[in-house]
Amino acid sequence: MIKTISKLSFLFLVFLNFTTWAQIAEPKFLLDSINTKLNKVNDYSADVKIKLNVSFIKIPVKEAKVFYKKPDKIKMKSTGFALLPKKGVNFSLTTLLNKSYTSVWIKKELVNGANCDVIKIIPLVEDPDILLATVWIDRKNQLLLKVGANTKSNGSFLIDFIYNLKSNVFDLPEKLNFTFEVNKMSLPMGITGDFDSDKAPEKGNKPQKATLSLFYSNYLVNKGIPDSFFAEETKSSKKK
Repeated sequence: MIKTISKLSFLFLVFLNFTTWAQIAEPKFLLDSINTKLNKVNDYSADVKIKLNVSFIKIPVKEAKVFYKKPDKIKMKSTGFALLPKKGVNFSLTTLLNKSYTSVWIKKELVNGANCDVIKIIPLVEDPDILLATVWIDRKNQLLLKVGANTKSNGSFLIDFIYNLKSNVFDLPEKLNFTFEVNKMSLPMGITGDFDSDKAPEKGNKPQKATLSLFYSNYLVNKGIPDSFFAEETKSSKKK
């Protein structure tokens, strides 16, 4: 009887270890759980403060209103500021995960004290703009903490997500940090600020690292935003 119990206990431990290993080795279940949470947000609007940190230009903090509708519609109302990088701001993990892809679990890594699973995502769609994405997922709280992506048309970027878990039912971030490379020639016309004349020009207009920080407040979630609201901006931008 004792031997039988010992054997059953041993088999249970083997099964438990195998299940844990399988979950780590196969990251799709974790990506699916994150995608399910993200899909609960059909749309939202929020107030946002925008701060751009780049060495060669001084830009005051701007205020704007952002509107989003899944999977990837986004609109921002602001004066005297054009967002960049465009692909980073418009990046939607749900859009990526709702298409054909393969994923590979890489390792565990601490991000702001949270134990994260690091997963590589490779799109399998024809002619993708995102060539490779890396995500850092806090398994315990089921939160996306960081995304890095290599794109065909907009270079590479990194996004850090900061949350206020106490007051956030939908787990929407209270702050985003976009890190990317930019040079003076690539700044859009909508950027207004004072170029720093004290800074020596980089040889060959060498790209420099920039950080775009977005601070969100006053979220209104799932109130219903019509598609026409985003289509109006597309039409007006074509006229310019």
